[in-house]
Amino acid sequence: MNGEALDTFIAKYLPTAQHMQITVENYDGSSLRLHAPLAPSINDKLTAFGGSIYVVAVMACWGMVYMRCVDYGLDPDIVVAEASIEYLRPVTGDIVASSLVVEEKHWEHFFDRFEERGKAKINLCSEIIVNGEVAVRFKGLYAIIGVK
Repeated sequence: MNGEALDTFIAKYLPTAQHMQITVENYDGSSLRLHAPLAPSINDKLTAFGGSIYVVAVMACWGMVYMRCVDYGLDPDIVVAEASIEYLRPVTGDIVASSLVVEEKHWEHFFDRFEERGKAKINLCSEIIVNGEVAVRFKGLYAIIGVK
């Protein structure tokens, strides 16, 4: 297991993520950590722009769904059905977002639903940590609506 499939997808289909230089830092089947350097996303306060933070946070969860689907043998069509974000502290360096681990039974249910109905949803969260403290919390509902 590694994040190469997601890096390849980003390079092929996601120009915004390319511009932000988002890359997979770690994927272990339970969590995904994405990295984006500060420079392409810096604002006038010399911190990360809120929109860029949002992109990396949403992508950490979207990428987790993508990678789990690839591991399962699917080439999924994924959408974000709902999302919310809390900006708790400024992000003063590179943007590093990690998807939070969900119990395996939720992934099993997700794939069972997909097998039954051809679509499925799962709730995922990500965080961005700055100096050991949570700076950003993201929550999203992700759906696979089919396969390519």
